[in-house]
Amino acid sequence: MTPAFTHTAGAEPLRGAVAIVPGPAGTLTFVLRQRGVFAGHWLLPGGCVEAEESAEQAARREAAEEAGVRAGALVPTGVYDVRGVSPESGPYWIRTHVYRALRPCPVAPGFCTDLAEVAEVAQVHWREVLPHPTDMVILNDAGAADYDPDLIRRLLAADGVTMTPLDAVLAR
Repeated sequence: MTPAFTHTAGAEPLRGAVAIVPGPAGTLTFVLRQRGVFAGHWLLPGGCVEAEESAEQAARREAAEEAGVRAGALVPTGVYDVRGVSPESGPYWIRTHVYRALRPCPVAPGFCTDLAEVAEVAQVHWREVLPHPTDMVILNDAGAADYDPDLIRRLLAADGVTMTPLDAVLAR
């Protein structure tokens, strides 16, 4: 499992990837993050892109490692620059590549996550969980949820996070 995001902003962003993975009966896959700049928040499965892999490969790997889902075909849905300041590690800048699984994927029977990284895995309807506002934006933009834009703006501002959508071609 790739370490949680603990990047200090520099001249180049940290490359990250997340996966929107539908589960059974119209649910989505979320993980409750234990460490890193998003600790304590429900998130889409994701993490750092390793040197030898593409963003798509990282999204697929992180979905399997963190949530126990084996995503089939993935399609890119967007790229975002996320900037903020973590009390533990200072300023961060993450370029997040987002992919969406085309078919529902249940959590593998008997799957156990790394509890140092992820406290819980849930496949729930998007209205049943309040994820970090960055993931609210991602889900809204992908057409997978309909979180209130005013709520998202307030939550991003309260966390001191800015999120800029980039050209979708960067996801390739």
